[in-house]
Amino acid sequence: MAVTAAFEKVSLTIDADVLASVRGRVQRGGLSAYATEALRRQLERDGLSDLVGELVEANGPMDEAEIERHAAEFR
Repeated sequence: MAVTAAFEKVSLTIDADVLASVRGRVQRGGLSAYATEALRRQLERDGLSDLVGELVEANGPMDEAEIERHAAEFR
């Protein structure tokens, strides 16, 4: 059984320079897919930001030394 994706057409106002850059990167007809993926990534970031906010609220903020120590682990 095939699954049909639901789509909704919207109108967006995008800065001309941003739109020109995107159009230079995607094939004709690919703008909607590119925008959808960008929105998905932003939703993921928003979710992570919400989680960090909840953790800070529950545990208090981390001090700068602690942040640097953890950041060094990812370098």
